[in-house]
Amino acid sequence: MRIPARSAVAATAVAALVLPRPAAAASFGNACESALYAGAAAPLGIVGGAAGFAAAAAAGYVLFDVGEALYVGFRESNVALQGLDPREIGGVRGPEKGLWNAWLVSRPAVPDDAERWFADFAIDPRLQIGGADVDVLGLRLGILSAENRNVYGLDVCTLLGRTLGDEYAIQAGLFNLVDGTVGGLQAGLANLAGDSLYGIQAAGFFNVAGGEAPSYGIQAAGLANRAGEFYGIQAGYVNVADFVGGLQAGGYAESDFVAGTQVAIVCRTDSLAGLQVGVANICMDLDDFANAGDMAGAQIGVVNVCNRGAGLQVGVWNHAKHFEGVQLGLVNVIEDHEVPFLPILNVGF
Repeated sequence: MRIPARSAVAATAVAALVLPRPAAAASFGNACESALYAGAAAPLGIVGGAAGFAAAAAAGYVLFDVGEALYVGFRESNVALQGLDPREIGGVRGPEKGLWNAWLVSRPAVPDDAERWFADFAIDPRLQIGGADVDVLGLRLGILSAENRNVYGLDVCTLLGRTLGDEYAIQAGLFNLVDGTVGGLQAGLANLAGDSLYGIQAAGFFNVAGGEAPSYGIQAAGLANRAGEFYGIQAGYVNVADFVGGLQAGGYAESDFVAGTQVAIVCRTDSLAGLQVGVANICMDLDDFANAGDMAGAQIGVVNVCNRGAGLQVGVWNHAKHFEGVQLGLVNVIEDHEVPFLPILNVGF
């Protein structure tokens, strides 16, 4: 029986740029190889976050016209540097979604009809020099809070910084709220990128990167991180994403599909191409026990459970409905094996 690795291993951006991966992993060797390629998504997220941070930092300390020129140059130079059709590096939900296509290619630097200010100052939005119809290229300062359309540069609001469009900036405050895309750094108690993230979110409580477009970078929070399609690193007590290409690390990690690594007390995913390390590792769709839960890679923990697997399980209790590979543990169960239970060592074919 061949265990499909689905399409998510090839969907990780680095793997897609380097070499097309096989659509199935039916042996221990192929499963481990797939896991290694899937784990390459984490460096992509780190590089994307660093690039976004650097671009925002540069824009924050230059004059109006120079800042706009640098931003446009950054976008165009990165597109030229890739020399690729953006469809070739799309995400798991379709070839039209990729790092350069979703952000650098499709998003303009600044709307042509925008009223642009080098700086805006506010006590709160009712006592603000500019306002919600102004784009800031430079500095936004809010004694309590401020609200603008788009912000590029440096953004400091003591209580709440609200951006109705996109923010490519260093944003610092207790609560940072951006309705569109965040490119750069958000630092506060709570950070929200309503569309997608290209950079770093660092929060005392929680980070959210929502929207249909994929996000690239780092989410680090004292409590929780939430994202849709995410390439990079999530680190927090609770980490949840629809798709992860990279690393989730914390107390609880959950994703519909993991192409990379989960390290947590409890790791759960519907499908895995990579590695789970935790007290309890679960690769199973809780809504469809019988037909979902493919694992190509390795599970290392106290309790390891998967529906169909190819690779390695190491723990006290290892359990699979169908498994092609090696189980090492006190209790090893492969339900459809000729000998469904063996202590210490069990090998599935």
